[in-house]
Amino acid sequence: MRTTIRRVRGALVAGGLGLAATAMAASPASAGSTPAPTASFVTPVYGMTCSTGVTGSLGAYNGYATCYTPNVAKWKVRVDCTAGFTYDSIIVYTSSADGWYTLGPSPTCYWGVNGVSVIELP
Repeated sequence: MRTTIRRVRGALVAGGLGLAATAMAASPASAGSTPAPTASFVTPVYGMTCSTGVTGSLGAYNGYATCYTPNVAKWKVRVDCTAGFTYDSIIVYTSSADGWYTLGPSPTCYWGVNGVSVIELP
């Protein structure tokens, strides 16, 4: 089972509700900006405690997620860029032995980041 958890502009969105949040984040008011820092959330499949964020500036924005896994988990991070591109990180397996693990795709977003998603994989 694949579950997508997305935090966009402070709202947690799961599954099919992502279209509304993505449309909101892609509004002209958010062009060239990045999502505000988010509070932590717990993923539904593996029970990971995660937070997402964005670093950088015009020409080199990077989206990332930092997660703690109480058990073994398989997951990746998806970053949706303002210009319409979407990048996925590598897929990783983490456990409590890894502690807090930060992951993000290597390509950068030039104009900004619309959203950062933690995707849990079976």
